[in-house]
Amino acid sequence: MTPAMRYIGDLWEHNSVTVADEHLASSVCDRLLSHYAAGLEPHESTADKAMFLCMEQEMHFLGLKMISSYFQEYGWQTRFYGPNLPLEYALIAAANWKPQVIGISVSMVYALPALSAYVEAFEALPHRPTVLLGGRLASRFRLQPHCSPATVILPELEDVRAWMRSYTEAGRVLRSEKGLG
Repeated sequence: MTPAMRYIGDLWEHNSVTVADEHLASSVCDRLLSHYAAGLEPHESTADKAMFLCMEQEMHFLGLKMISSYFQEYGWQTRFYGPNLPLEYALIAAANWKPQVIGISVSMVYALPALSAYVEAFEALPHRPTVLLGGRLASRFRLQPHCSPATVILPELEDVRAWMRSYTEAGRVLRSEKGLG
């Protein structure tokens, strides 16, 4: 689905399709993702929690919805907040639920000024979640100046898979060291 949506986005950027065409393609993909997620059976359940959101004024959520489904498939409890979530409400949700991971998507350049504020606020939470950053801009630009050294930038789905494997393996090692299995 990612290559198809990137293709539609490129067509839209070059005025080869209209905003209505882009919205129709997004709607079809969203429906397919919802149908896929409804039938997910987790590989194994974990106690890990992850929340996913788009920053205020960021409306492009399909990639993030895919990643949320991916985490869910691997047993994580997930909350997908979708597009356009103001920071103050995202912080309340994160402080109350205390996820280990907070995933943010950034797809449009006009959203970049808010990125630093979101990352700083999430990483300053007392439970110290890991902030994952992805989206179209993560695969096209160097976003590290808008983040902290602790922020994990994952430009492609394969990067998410690799991060998930290393996170899972680190948890196994930690549980083993504590004699928990």
